[in-house]
Amino acid sequence: MSDAAVRSAPADTERVIDELIAAKSGVFGRFHRPVLDACAERPALRRAAADGRVRLVRSILGSVLDGLHWIGIRSLVTAFRAARAEEEAPPGYAAFHDRVGSDEGRRRILDAFPELERLLGLFARRRMDLAEAVLAAADEDGGLLRERFGTAGPVVAVEPGAGDSHRGGATVCFVTWENGTTLVYKPQARTALRILQAVRGAADPSGGFFGPLCPDTLERDDHLWQARVLSSEPADEGRAALYFRRFGRCAALLSMFGTGDLHHENVIATADGPVVIDLETLVGLPNPATAAAGTEGAPQGADIESSVLNTLMFPVRYTAELLDIDYSALGSVRTDHSERLESFAVVDAGTDAIRFDTAPVTAVRGENVARVGGEQLDPRLWEDELVTGFEEGRTRLRTVRETAVEAVRGTDGWSVRQLVRPTFVYYRFLEASTHPAHLAGRAARLDLLDRLPRRHRGLRRSVAEEVCSEEAHAMLGLDTPFFEVECDSTALLCNGGEEVPDAVVRTPREAALDNIEAFFARPERRDPSYIRFGLATSTDDAWTDRPAKAPAAGHAAARPSPLTDPGELVRTIGDLSLGPPERPTWLMPRLQGNHLRLDVLYPSLYEGGGLLLTLARLHDSGGVDAPGGVDPAAALRTALPRELPPVTAPLGLSPFTGALSMRAVALDLGGTGDAAPEVSPEAETATAPDRLTVDDLDYLNGLGGYLVHLAEYDDPGAPRPPGADPEALVRRLVEVDGPPGEHHGELGLAHGRFGRVAALSAGIAAGADPDGRAREHLEALTGAYLRYRWRDDVLDTPDDAAGWCKGYTGIAFALAKALSVLGLTPRRIRNAIGEEAGRAAHGPITGDISMCHGAAGRIAVLVWLADRLDWPEARTWAKELESRFLDRHADGGWRCGAGATTALPSFMAGLSGWHHARLMLQDPAVRLPRCLGGR
Repeated sequence: MSDAAVRSAPADTERVIDELIAAKSGVFGRFHRPVLDACAERPALRRAAADGRVRLVRSILGSVLDGLHWIGIRSLVTAFRAARAEEEAPPGYAAFHDRVGSDEGRRRILDAFPELERLLGLFARRRMDLAEAVLAAADEDGGLLRERFGTAGPVVAVEPGAGDSHRGGATVCFVTWENGTTLVYKPQARTALRILQAVRGAADPSGGFFGPLCPDTLERDDHLWQARVLSSEPADEGRAALYFRRFGRCAALLSMFGTGDLHHENVIATADGPVVIDLETLVGLPNPATAAAGTEGAPQGADIESSVLNTLMFPVRYTAELLDIDYSALGSVRTDHSERLESFAVVDAGTDAIRFDTAPVTAVRGENVARVGGEQLDPRLWEDELVTGFEEGRTRLRTVRETAVEAVRGTDGWSVRQLVRPTFVYYRFLEASTHPAHLAGRAARLDLLDRLPRRHRGLRRSVAEEVCSEEAHAMLGLDTPFFEVECDSTALLCNGGEEVPDAVVRTPREAALDNIEAFFARPERRDPSYIRFGLATSTDDAWTDRPAKAPAAGHAAARPSPLTDPGELVRTIGDLSLGPPERPTWLMPRLQGNHLRLDVLYPSLYEGGGLLLTLARLHDSGGVDAPGGVDPAAALRTALPRELPPVTAPLGLSPFTGALSMRAVALDLGGTGDAAPEVSPEAETATAPDRLTVDDLDYLNGLGGYLVHLAEYDDPGAPRPPGADPEALVRRLVEVDGPPGEHHGELGLAHGRFGRVAALSAGIAAGADPDGRAREHLEALTGAYLRYRWRDDVLDTPDDAAGWCKGYTGIAFALAKALSVLGLTPRRIRNAIGEEAGRAAHGPITGDISMCHGAAGRIAVLVWLADRLDWPEARTWAKELESRFLDRHADGGWRCGAGATTALPSFMAGLSGWHHARLMLQDPAVRLPRCLGGR
């Protein structure tokens, strides 16, 4: 090394530090100068500077400064705001920045927050130790790296922090050599990668079936090197189809081992297929908590953990989940932020108004998302390719099952990471612990960190306290807790040090063998259905139609059309069935407002309750056997809560969507009022009748539907909202409906004026109009409509005008009800509603199959009109409508009422409603549920 180089090294380093500090000038960067100066004195950086490797110095010191900033920013902002509030001459940002950059000013901050000083020093020291370890490993492994990956020249950059910090500050690093080669350094030992490679090699010798799957890897004793994988795009949509096919195949392979934690940071999308860059969790260990729950009658948790959903490769959200943004490997339609979880952000940096504020946690779509031409591909459009790929993968793996078993049995020296709780929980605790309120000392932070819930995944409950203590002490050192289990052990290794004996119930080797056996024992349709359900949850607005379907590439798995073969629905439910025959349940998407969430069978008519009615009618009609082991009445008993929650809003009294609908389903399945679940309105449920609004009296979601229940069911046990008897509701309906001779606003049945028509008709039929005012109003209203044929925006839109919910089908239904109550003969009613019925029968066809908005509702109401009004022509129209729809959509292009998906088995917006309507065409004994007019 020349004298000139030695002399220039400090100057070069000082210039780098100046530039880094300047980049953080708006967030008190000068405060951290002494720590960076100390880091620059470490031998590794002095040598790098002397060698002229300024980029290496910048990369390491830059990562140190980023960590210092994250740790200290809120304390600095708090100190600044306090000075502004307390001092007679409040300092501006620039003056305060100068102050904290001085020795005295810095000392005052650190004295105010003693734990902050420890954390800053600890982080810097560990980050420098890591950088030096990486540089030493690069030197020691140099020959192997040149031969394997083509590295050449010295290391010119080390970028730590590509993953969470574990076991004393160790983290994944990107390492770049002079010739431009960049490798990934992982401080990881005892990897199970060899097991996966053995199975993959046997199942796919050419590599063309699964695609790249894993990066090229060089394993060493205490670390490994991997080729850096960069995202790349398929050339066109044909190649994109192959990408998604391979994604499904890889999902099958990894699900076979019970792999988890394959979130969006651990998978990269390339032109040739997905590449998994982290396989620490290759083998999933059984969870004693969910296993115990399964024995107590709640089997869904254990089944999810055994399913392809456990990989986190597919978008999926659960009804009760806290994390409401999608972190899956596939990527989601949703790309924005959480509505529940918050982090912090610095606002107005570099100004006198600087502060930190809450900000939604975001899921940044990175290199995991498949794109063509820079545009993210909507994974829902490739549903068939993903499912077909999974099925192909399972079939191929079945041929090498014994190879997989032997690879697990014959490979030694490996371990797996056990994620005892979601890592985002650790992040939230670590972030909270750097708030100045917790920086008075170690004890204050430890008190916060010790508040972790005493619940762990995959561990015996008896070790909860010991594991929580290990978690808290790891986070005390700014680490994300890391736990692993060696292949033939049941002991938990904590953060590379302490051991908790007998913490897991199966060794990783035993668990891997169990997982392989369970994978092949699962019902054929369950995981494919879960993939479709997961995709259905990937959008924020379930009602928005998804774009046109992408063209398929290659032959997809042949299967009967789910529109023409009700056996497809029945067999799917049979394969989804969980629990014993006397307590069956299953998982399916459930609509919650604008969202779809995966949930156990939900027994409202709108969702799973209507599905149960369809299964019962299919069985009773003799056309299709009930799904294996599933009795609809038993499933309803399982799905009903032990006590229905007290109704606290009109929505709860809807026989379509609310708690009352569960009672309606029980009655329609043949139960008596005594056997149906009780629905108990709370005292505050009913607003005084004169304060009820149009929304409160809504037909589909409110008390208008409640009147329908009273009229249609022989149900003396029906709930009676306090202060809102049927007569009062009918009077209020007349008051809020508006002048009967004119109309403005929405006309539709579900939420508009003809919903009020149907509700008034029901109230009159139930004897709730003793003074005849409602009858007079109804007579004037129907007469005015039949004279003027009012229209609204929906009725002016041909593609939407024919449906049950807001279109002419619902109007025809409500008119028939009203005119019947008013005493018209069937012939006169037929003549009066002929135009509306004709539009329902002959209007344009959309791809919507649903009872609510689509073809099923139109068919069902036409059949209902045919039977109720002695109108054979209406049944003929219904058959023609069915034929027209199937000619166009039997082979694809259809959707459920929730336009985001085709995968819903539910009733009002899914396949079961479609098959119920078709069954009405085939079997006159099959009627609509009574709250839909079936009686």
